[in-house]
Amino acid sequence: MTKEELATLLDELEIQVNEGIQSDENTSVYPRIVYWEFVWDSLTASGNEYDTKVTYQLSFFSKVPRDPKLIELKQKLNEKGLFPVIQHEYIQEDKHFHSYLAMEVLENV
Repeated sequence: MTKEELATLLDELEIQVNEGIQSDENTSVYPRIVYWEFVWDSLTASGNEYDTKVTYQLSFFSKVPRDPKLIELKQKLNEKGLFPVIQHEYIQEDKHFHSYLAMEVLENV
């Protein structure tokens, strides 16, 4: 999967999506996704870099467990042959669920 394909897939969910940081206007919007890169892994051949594997964290915020849009995200990824581990936590102080997963994509960094 490329970064462009990932962005398109997230947009298809028709929910609020921010890359990098969460917009102040969206802190109370549910469900929503915030994603950012946290690992760059250079892919090399013959001593030269030819691409970069970039790992993104996708954070999905919702008011209910198993939000229908989270299930839709999982299904869209599965249809592309991707089966990431999705972890969950409940944020007591904000009374919402945070589900998160790592996605590896290819980028020309």
